Amino acid sequence: MPSWTEARAALTGMKLLLRFDAGFVQWFDRSHAGALRSFYLMIPVFPLFLYLRFGEFGVSPDATAFRVVSLTLINYALSWIMFPLILIVLGRAIEREGQAIAAIACYNWVNFAWAILACLLTFAGSAGLLGDWADTAARILVLASLIYEAYMLRVLLGIGYGGAILLAVVDYLLMWSLFILLMSPVIYLPSS
Repeated sequence: MPSWTEARAALTGMKLLLRFDAGFVQWFDRSHAGALRSFYLMIPVFPLFLYLRFGEFGVSPDATAFRVVSLTLINYALSWIMFPLILIVLGRAIEREGQAIAAIACYNWVNFAWAILACLLTFAGSAGLLGDWADTAARILVLASLIYEAYMLRVLLGIGYGGAILLAVVDYLLMWSLFILLMSPVIYLPSS
């Protein structure tokens, strides 16, 4: 489990990332152990994931509880490990495996922060605090997350902007593809 010291350092790194300051890299534990510890962030994010997904999509009335729980857990676990696996394969292919490991640690910490922001935004939209701007704010958050992820991957992997943007888009599409593929048997879009 990441320590409070590691969390405070990651917060400083995220502040620098928000300013597009490449010095953000120094604030994350980019070792193998740091990358592995960053996966513990999936534990506190899980309730946020449930709130975001099941607040937006309804559960199908004919879906069994076992099926909903098992597919949700599989989807959640895969959403945390699929893109890091892609980073490791890519890192080996371009002979930058150490940089790919560092990217995984940063990626997990930054996604932890994005999940908190997305949850707060969804809560504010549900409470009517954003009025007609809720959908626009959600789209802006997605776009911002893609921009920052592309910048982060460019710096950490030492690749060009085109490759970094492509990786960020692949990550986004992979996340939604997994969700639709695994969860479509047990969810429905509520009619509004």
